[in-house]
Amino acid sequence: MRRIGLILLAIGLAGFLFASARKSHYETGAASATVSSPAAEGVLRWEAARWLLVGVGVIGVVFTVLPGKQA
Repeated sequence: MRRIGLILLAIGLAGFLFASARKSHYETGAASATVSSPAAEGVLRWEAARWLLVGVGVIGVVFTVLPGKQA
């Protein structure tokens, strides 16, 4: 379970950082000057992805810290 936890933790952290970068891309630059529907949808989509990946990271921490009993 620890191996799975570490994998989930790595996926969650890397994905969170990537989604944060993509979200800031939509919030800055030309997208922030005119709030269009596709730009607003992009911000919401990447914000949802960030929360989902935080959840994956938390599950990874739980699997790493509380691995369960060895058979």
